[in-house]
Amino acid sequence: MKKIFKFVLVILGFRYVLKLMDENVDIKVQIKKLRNELANLETDDLENKIKDFFKKYDPKFKNLEENQEDF
Repeated sequence: MKKIFKFVLVILGFRYVLKLMDENVDIKVQIKKLRNELANLETDDLENKIKDFFKKYDPKFKNLEENQEDF
């Protein structure tokens, strides 16, 4: 009887560990997706800030940007 009880506990413990490992994989995938999205947002934000900075402090930049739109 004790052997059956121990066997059931080992099986349940093994299933629990497998379940945790599966959840960790899903979480890692979600974290990777969020990192990629954050990197894209930061890149876009930096590009906009750089453009705004040059528009504000470099009068030649405005002319260059207008000329590029013409092409």
